[in-house]
Amino acid sequence: MLLACLWAQASRVGIRVRALDENGIGLSGVRVVISDEDRTVGAAETDELGSIAFLNLRPGSYNLAAKKDRFQSIQKTSVGFEDSTITVELTMIPTLTRTDRVEVRGTVLEVEESASKPNSFPPGKAKELPTRPSTVADALPLTPGVLREPGGALILSSSPESRSALIVNSADVTDPATGQFGLTVPIDSVEVLNVYQTAYLAEFGRFTAGLVSVETKRGGDKWKWELNDPLPEFRIRSYHLRGLKTATPRVNFEGPLIPGKLFVSQGLEYQIKKTAVYTLPFPDNQKKSQGVNSFTQFDWIASSRHLLTATVHAAPQRSDALTLDYFNPRPVAPDSRSRNMTGTVTDRLTVRGGLLENRFSTTYFDGAVWGRGPGGLQISPVGNTGYYFADQRRSASRISGNSSYSFRPLTKFGTHQFKAGLYFASSEHSGDIEERPINIVNLAGRTLINVQFPRLRDFEVSDIEESLFVQDHWILNSRVAIDLGIRTESQQLSRALRGAPRAGLSWTIANKTRTVLRSGVGYFYDRVPLNVYAFNRYPGRLETTYDDSGKLLEGPTLYLNTLGQSTVRRPFISQVPEDGNFSPRSLVYSVQLEQPVGERLKFRATYLRNISDNLLLVNRVPRDPATNQGAYLLEDTGSAKYAQFDLVAQLKLRADREMFFSYTYSKARGDLNDFGRYLGTTPNPIIRDNQYGILGTDMPNRFLAWGVVRLPHKFQIAPLIEARSGFPYLQVDAAQRYVGVPNTTRYPMFFSLDSRFSKDFKVNPQYSVRISISGFNLTNHFNPEQVHHNVADPARGYFFGHRGRRFTADFDFLF
Repeated sequence: MLLACLWAQASRVGIRVRALDENGIGLSGVRVVISDEDRTVGAAETDELGSIAFLNLRPGSYNLAAKKDRFQSIQKTSVGFEDSTITVELTMIPTLTRTDRVEVRGTVLEVEESASKPNSFPPGKAKELPTRPSTVADALPLTPGVLREPGGALILSSSPESRSALIVNSADVTDPATGQFGLTVPIDSVEVLNVYQTAYLAEFGRFTAGLVSVETKRGGDKWKWELNDPLPEFRIRSYHLRGLKTATPRVNFEGPLIPGKLFVSQGLEYQIKKTAVYTLPFPDNQKKSQGVNSFTQFDWIASSRHLLTATVHAAPQRSDALTLDYFNPRPVAPDSRSRNMTGTVTDRLTVRGGLLENRFSTTYFDGAVWGRGPGGLQISPVGNTGYYFADQRRSASRISGNSSYSFRPLTKFGTHQFKAGLYFASSEHSGDIEERPINIVNLAGRTLINVQFPRLRDFEVSDIEESLFVQDHWILNSRVAIDLGIRTESQQLSRALRGAPRAGLSWTIANKTRTVLRSGVGYFYDRVPLNVYAFNRYPGRLETTYDDSGKLLEGPTLYLNTLGQSTVRRPFISQVPEDGNFSPRSLVYSVQLEQPVGERLKFRATYLRNISDNLLLVNRVPRDPATNQGAYLLEDTGSAKYAQFDLVAQLKLRADREMFFSYTYSKARGDLNDFGRYLGTTPNPIIRDNQYGILGTDMPNRFLAWGVVRLPHKFQIAPLIEARSGFPYLQVDAAQRYVGVPNTTRYPMFFSLDSRFSKDFKVNPQYSVRISISGFNLTNHFNPEQVHHNVADPARGYFFGHRGRRFTADFDFLF
């Protein structure tokens, strides 16, 4: 009898779940799935009181997943019990947005997705990987089609950041002056990170190369804290402590300020990072950056139909020796500071069965770059001396608003999901730039080219942008869907109205095999950054040239900075014949085939083509003998062609055992004198004659693999493998002119095997400590950072700056 009583009592041990709405009332019909590390152990729906019990469970740790139509799905991990039944409450939040984008939660038909399939990065994996990306920008190179060039800038589809867009919660957060991303949101604050190379939905615009879309986290129903990288990393050389190397403590917390109503989520990072430049000797090889990156989000659930969200992002930063490398040692490399602040308020309201979204956003950037001394810059075949030539102070701001309405699905000739919206922005850019003399010398030290800048110049420009879009996701039947849309964009400064028609197809070829074909075509336009319209206010260049013996060849000649005028008529563009009437655009088309193999493996093959014209270039206009003047003309005569084929595989053995594989073949050709090389944060001092050919970002072959695999006894390993072609580089002569065909020589093949090995130690039921060891370039493959590329350099063709095998250790507090 005693054994029977004990058994009856034990059989009632388990987990009880209560599903509640935002008012704390029990919610029926919520499907709850409970699983352990290996398998699903139970699934059922809540009763009329919102309750369900999973009994007869062995003591241990379980994962819960709850789902109900028109409510956000909830996942709760590591729910544990020992010798008594516990009760878990789950607050279900109404879903105020339709699933009309590619990020799909739960199981949906493929036709409910658009023809634009992004490359996604799961933000939760970031802290598991050896590289430990701390921001969105750090994580982007872990997706196909995104790389960092040797100088550190991001490139998407072999194009600079200025040709791409970054939106956070659908708000544009790029720098209005340069079009660059700046210091991006902390990765710990990100819920969804998608990279689109083919965004055919008409709601997306103001880019020609790629779109990075970020959705941030809402605070949860329970308070949660996390402390990552709490201790600094010290530099040890020859078994001696040589100071601080890196300190990147990150604090994250979230929870309800008013349960069921008001939620907060906060991500905060303080960073001191000293990066060693392996081409220079210690201690003169340290690039230092220091700053704060903070992102705060508040969500107010006014009712089951009304949600208000406010976010604030602040990121001040200072960098020393910004461009430090072998050819630009510490005196030459400039220092910089920047501040990036963005505030956004979003109102979502369900109206007549549709969703009305109104968003107001303000963005402010300011920054400065300055040389480390008052003198000019001397450029020689073996390296540069003196000081950086350009001091720049600038600020830029944007105030924008957009409104969109997603209509209730219309069921006529299939199902139509219409969406329409408008966008308005006012932006300003002001500052000043002072440039000092540049002296280009040969190996003997004789001057070949001398450049003087007459005086300091200041600038101030402003612009107004407007855009409208209408799109329809038309589901013809359970296997075929079509995306149709049109978008118009205008900029006051460019005096142009641009039309962007787009179309896409999603076709489930066979329901049994779940084979899906996606295809699309569309026009895309760049927003012209404000620094383009400040170019004619930059200091002119007074140039004098000499031969190798020092004899005068030409000059001094004054070259003024001027804006060109677009004279070629293009379809879908209406423009006024004035200087600066630019409309950079791309025609993009793609075909994609997706094939699942069972429940654990999915393959995807994509071919895309991007044909760009009206791109902005800086071209040299020869000297007019009558006036002894020339010009540097910023005009829209550039073009580029990009083709990419990639294969992506995702292998998911279990929820905690997942691997990603990708192979990308690409080809990039275009004009070399992109305007961003001369108008960016650190302008290039040398303006060469433009040529069309292989782009410096061309990457024919790239293989990328990474994942997270749980091992027995709570150990974990996270490998990261990258193998790719070397970047192309220019060969130049002593006068810094092209030698031969540009970019036909390359760095050696790059290969790196990195890995992170970690184990969690539970301090008590609420707190854990994670201890990790990371290894980089474990095969010690020769991956040089620089090459002697000047034909007058005695060391011409020599690669150097190898980062060998290295290890780091760290630990995190998990709350």
